[in-house]
Amino acid sequence: MGVTHLLRAEEWISSAPRHIQIWNALGWQPPLFFHVPDVLGKDKKKLSKRHSAPSWKELEQRGFLPEAVFNFLALLGWSYDDKTEFFSREALIQAFSLDRIGVSGGILDMEKLEWMNGVYIRNLSLEEFTQRCIPYMERQEVDGGLPDNISRPLDFDYTSHVLSLEQERLRTLGEAAHAVSFFYSNNLTYETPLLIQKGMDAERTKAALESAEKLLITVDQWEHSAMEAPMRELAVELGLKTGQLFGSIRVAISGRIATPPLFQMMEVLGRERTLLRIKEAIERL
Repeated sequence: MGVTHLLRAEEWISSAPRHIQIWNALGWQPPLFFHVPDVLGKDKKKLSKRHSAPSWKELEQRGFLPEAVFNFLALLGWSYDDKTEFFSREALIQAFSLDRIGVSGGILDMEKLEWMNGVYIRNLSLEEFTQRCIPYMERQEVDGGLPDNISRPLDFDYTSHVLSLEQERLRTLGEAAHAVSFFYSNNLTYETPLLIQKGMDAERTKAALESAEKLLITVDQWEHSAMEAPMRELAVELGLKTGQLFGSIRVAISGRIATPPLFQMMEVLGRERTLLRIKEAIERL
């Protein structure tokens, strides 16, 4: 069949002499036999389908990029040196050699794969990142997509603006739908006490949001650079820390305590939706 190199797991070492004899008996040129260590889980046990070994289909469904997985797999039990971790496919083909395969089994570290995938995501252009994310976001909600009441297909330009705020934070494409869902949902679901920041009470929080609403109505240009300075001044005027005022606004417009930068988020949401959400938060209090 023209096979020149036979790479297989180390448990076949004991059988190699028999196999070489079979090749010789048939008058064939034996290939180069090369036995490599097994890939292990964090518990140092051999990976298998029954032992936490993810398939490519599973990784793809979670939103891992094929180029990141390819790079990661190449480093399981093999290394170029003690510092180089990122290779393009072409560079890896040029660099790869059997003598750099380690003598001990490589460990499948999913945390490292997620980290590496995040690096690859951050290196994508915004356009390509958006193109790759949208299919994951448009999946059914049960499969990890946006809520089913959000119409599909998604607007590319708006989604691109939304994703520009999350590209630095995502580790997989599958995380995008949850991370940005509040940019699409008209009805936010959150517990009212989240609006009340440390050192605040409901009355002060309501007054602060009312003041913020009045200020934002008067902003000429709905851009993050035009909103931040006057909002900081408002916090001083109200005798609040910026974290108290901004934290209440953050929850009011997103329903979350951890989000992209507040004023960039407000810019993407738009004036109408931002003010409507602040008004709804005031009514909650």
